[in-house]
Amino acid sequence: MSPVGIFGGTFDPIHFGHLRTAFELLQALRLAELRFIPAGNPPHRDVPLADAEARLAMVRAATAEQPGFVVDDREVRRVGRPTR
Repeated sequence: MSPVGIFGGTFDPIHFGHLRTAFELLQALRLAELRFIPAGNPPHRDVPLADAEARLAMVRAATAEQPGFVVDDREVRRVGRPTR
């Protein structure tokens, strides 16, 4: 089995710094894949500018052309996420 990386965050919005860091980790650690997991309702910060579905769509669009990048929507779909 090859290792899998996890890259979580609010991604509000996703930007070049996220993508470059992810690419460097994918290469340096020889990961089979790097999973982006956008936070559904991040408890560690103010309310995001974009809602969870929009941020998920942005991450999908930004990572679509990069082999090894996978978008995991489990935090956006999760029932019972914290509210403010």
